[in-house]
Amino acid sequence: MKKFLLLGYPVLEFCTALFFIVWLGFGWTFLIYIVGIPIGWIALKAAGRQSRELARNQQLPSRALSFRFVAGMLFLIPGFWTDVLALLCFIPLVQARIAAPFAFLHSNASNLQSRINPWDDGSEIVEGVVIHENDDPTTPNS
Repeated sequence: MKKFLLLGYPVLEFCTALFFIVWLGFGWTFLIYIVGIPIGWIALKAAGRQSRELARNQQLPSRALSFRFVAGMLFLIPGFWTDVLALLCFIPLVQARIAAPFAFLHSNASNLQSRINPWDDGSEIVEGVVIHENDDPTTPNS
């Protein structure tokens, strides 16, 4: 799988680019490959703004927001197939199919506070200093 990603994906993009150059010409192919970059910036900016607002309200982001962020990242990578994957990230049915194996990681808002501060379980905290049996109280710690 790693070999495919390292070698197969660039070869796939190169062959796709050659196909589009022959079919549409260089100008249209260049436009197709470049048009995704500003779309990615806009999607990332919107997702970041919405994530910041949710964080201020101590709410978890929705699945759609997470996929919007992933789509923005994919759009930023120049290439035809990354743009296709980014477009697929906007389809709710695809989101559900991809997110299903990770459903156990999702937590609701009531569980959010315990994830932010796991030590706050309602018990009383007693402040003090721990002195071990082998410590000599007359010598200062160095």
